[in-house]
Amino acid sequence: MQINENVIEHVIQGFHIPPKPAVLEEIQLLAKSQNADPSEIACCVASDVGLSAAILKTLNSPFYGMARSISDVKQATVMLGINSVMNLVAAYEIRKSMDGKACISFERFWDHSANIANAMVFIGKRVNPTIPLEDLHIAGLFHDCGLPAMAMKFDDYVEVLKTANERHEISLVDLEENSYRTNHTVVGYYIATSWGLPKELCNLVLRHHETSLLHKASSLDADNRLCWMFAVLKIAENISENARNGVDTRDWAFVKDDIYTFLGINEDEYKNMEEDLNEVE
Repeated sequence: MQINENVIEHVIQGFHIPPKPAVLEEIQLLAKSQNADPSEIACCVASDVGLSAAILKTLNSPFYGMARSISDVKQATVMLGINSVMNLVAAYEIRKSMDGKACISFERFWDHSANIANAMVFIGKRVNPTIPLEDLHIAGLFHDCGLPAMAMKFDDYVEVLKTANERHEISLVDLEENSYRTNHTVVGYYIATSWGLPKELCNLVLRHHETSLLHKASSLDADNRLCWMFAVLKIAENISENARNGVDTRDWAFVKDDIYTFLGINEDEYKNMEEDLNEVE
């Protein structure tokens, strides 16, 4: 998919695009300093009680499986690094920032996104422990962030979602394009980039329904973070969908073989991950 300024201008017209939260802006400015002080960033986060509590709750969850409990934000910043804490802040703020009248339940949407985020953290530790868990967590929460924006703009968007669930021969992205001349991946990409999120995450948001993404990819490409996150996301989505509705996701049939090849796993290993994850949940 090619994104240019003309596309962006079309996308943002009439959409609720949440502005970058002030706390995230402040942390990003502090992080850009040559002498970035983790203590300053920790103080910035700790000034918001709800934010700091949410970060500690996430890090101490069974999905992260930390060797020891993290008791304060300063400890988290020192252990994880500034970039990881920034991602956790963004993950918390995106859920808060999407409010307003919509034709879908935001609570159900974000709960489902949180389940996928937790699943990505759990699976990521299995398949590639070099990827920071916070990167996977924010990817799970942000990958569909354009969807609530679509639901806030278009009153009939819930009907498009229903059609997508009933007709597996056509993708949600195509249905959106046919109805609105844009889609949730492009809207989500704009939100992610406007918040100054990492390039790989922004590209994942844009390309997470691109079923051919792994056709020529190799797991030996250690720097190919996009492909790694895509593979983990698709597994997490499918496991979550099976747990919730007892069916595979629409994308799974098209990406399964490429994912197994990319990760060097087979069906039995996938099933083992699914069983282990369901036990944690």
